[in-house]
Amino acid sequence: MFSQRWGPLLLSPKLSFVVRNVAVEQQRAELQEVVHYHKVAVTHGTEQDVGDNKVSNNKNYGSYSTYDPVASVYFPTFQVALLPPTNGVHRATLRASLATDVVDDFRRHVVQAWQGAAARQAILIGCRSVPYMERQLEMDNLYSFLVIDRILSNLLDAAEMLVPKYGTRVHFLRSDAFFCVQQLLPSEVADVCVAPMPVPFVSERSSHQRLVTRDFLCAVHHVLRLRESPSDQRGFVTFTDFVPLGEFMMEQLEESRLIVPWTRKNPSETYGRWLPGEHKHICEFPRQRSSGGIVAIAASKSGGTSSQALAVIQQLEYKRRYHRALLSPTEG
Repeated sequence: MFSQRWGPLLLSPKLSFVVRNVAVEQQRAELQEVVHYHKVAVTHGTEQDVGDNKVSNNKNYGSYSTYDPVASVYFPTFQVALLPPTNGVHRATLRASLATDVVDDFRRHVVQAWQGAAARQAILIGCRSVPYMERQLEMDNLYSFLVIDRILSNLLDAAEMLVPKYGTRVHFLRSDAFFCVQQLLPSEVADVCVAPMPVPFVSERSSHQRLVTRDFLCAVHHVLRLRESPSDQRGFVTFTDFVPLGEFMMEQLEESRLIVPWTRKNPSETYGRWLPGEHKHICEFPRQRSSGGIVAIAASKSGGTSSQALAVIQQLEYKRRYHRALLSPTEG
């Protein structure tokens, strides 16, 4: 995989942001190779790092992690960028290297193209619904989109459908969302961040994987532009069909307001376009654990991110933080 094809780059003292300016079919084949590699590794239940075994044609997948642990690659035809996993205290050195050696090229190839494609910029965390993204792109030409997800197959499927039609208005990034908003994106680069139907991670054991937490909301705050008026759609939006998750996310929003200034808004009024559509023949999102319709949460950036808050954001740790289990009313 990457470790064989670009070994000299990836084994150099500095990480590199590799731009694959090759034929379209070769870009597609390489992306599909990564997807296949990941699926096989997951099937074999591997959790180990690649370590010293870095030959891509070695079929002993049990010695591999599910993704190459160091590759940072951009496929311009599909407008898909791949960054390695960054979560966990054991990846501190990798995070520091990405934030030092890769960030400038990432911003030049991805962020600048995203910014230049429309008057306003939107970040979508999660690539779970192509119909939802297509509806947003069709609505008007006001926004360009940066779609962040950890699952490359979702991103590639969406890119093949949307990039030919909407061009530079939609870009895709395989990355851990928290690291991206904390370390890679510039301050005040986007107008809105939307987390559509995040995975609940109901149990306490898996709760450290929940997306919308106090730390995440603080990090998102600094990448958003300040609203120009009370009705300006500059802020954060999320929605779920699982009421306990909605309650949890609201609690996290209130905690984050102790650090950064958010003003809670009625989602259907100020941020109505970002809520899931109601169509007879199209279901934009599969049901998760429905317990009473959609719960939506929205908050506008009503003040700047202070220097004290920025210092707190940069010091946020990557230790697993566990939360209470989420129980629906029928499970309590």
